[in-house]
Amino acid sequence: MLRIFKETEKTIDTYEQVGFILKSLLTYELKDLPVRYEFWYRIALRQEEYRTLQTEHRAKISMYSAVGRFHQTQYEATKQRGARLERLSDIYKGFCIEEERDNLNHRLSFYKENIVTLCDHIQNKELYSYCDQVQQQFWEAVNEDILNIIAHLD
Repeated sequence: MLRIFKETEKTIDTYEQVGFILKSLLTYELKDLPVRYEFWYRIALRQEEYRTLQTEHRAKISMYSAVGRFHQTQYEATKQRGARLERLSDIYKGFCIEEERDNLNHRLSFYKENIVTLCDHIQNKELYSYCDQVQQQFWEAVNEDILNIIAHLD
């Protein structure tokens, strides 16, 4: 007797979707670092790079020249990028703990529509990569949306 089994479609829960969003964001942040390095090592490298840039820019800040004000602006931007990367990596670490899955799934279910929309956008990210500026704006928007969702969980 020949039976044909239908493969059941694996449903992806909100926990996995948020994990996918966070991993995609972090991968974008690390896109220029060699892939041969371990993921967490690349994050540590980028964080160290931001700290070094902050130190260099901070030392050259001067309100008496345009170049000094440039360093002030770059210091603030680098500080913000470093804090954002640290926040994303900390959140992603939390999503790597399987014991928290049920609790997070329940809490994330209130934002399911937003999460599904973000996942759809990320899966179609090629539409937003025709220009570096548009790509950067897209990832900043995704970052802001996911951080807003996570902020409501805390």
